[in-house]
Amino acid sequence: DADALVWYQLDGGRGPSSSSLDVGAAPGTDVFAPVDGTIVGIQDVVIDGRTHGVRVDLQPASAPSLIVSISRLRADQALTVGSPVIAAKTRMGSVVDLTAVERMALARFTQDAGNHISIVVRPAATLSLP
Repeated sequence: DADALVWYQLDGGRGPSSSSLDVGAAPGTDVFAPVDGTIVGIQDVVIDGRTHGVRVDLQPASAPSLIVSISRLRADQALTVGSPVIAAKTRMGSVVDLTAVERMALARFTQDAGNHISIVVRPAATLSLP
């Protein structure tokens, strides 16, 4: 029910206020693709020299000039670059517990440590032709 959703806009960071969306969830919670598209990148997230999950970059089928990045998750082993994903159906992985390395701003609004995934939308890189 959309009326049951609660959201907060947090200050901080750089860029437009709508450039990142943090979705709070307990560690281990399944994360599904937010868009139909193709995986174009999977990269480790390194904090203090240690890997803490991954960032998965998706190219949306309906907006190929954009990249949707999902981070703060433990990737599903089946994910590979070039694989298609279906919104709300393809399991991307699960939420990583980052409480040992970070104090989350989201915790001020939740009843827990504030673990979450982050979703960022940005322009896709383009090649300029001579």
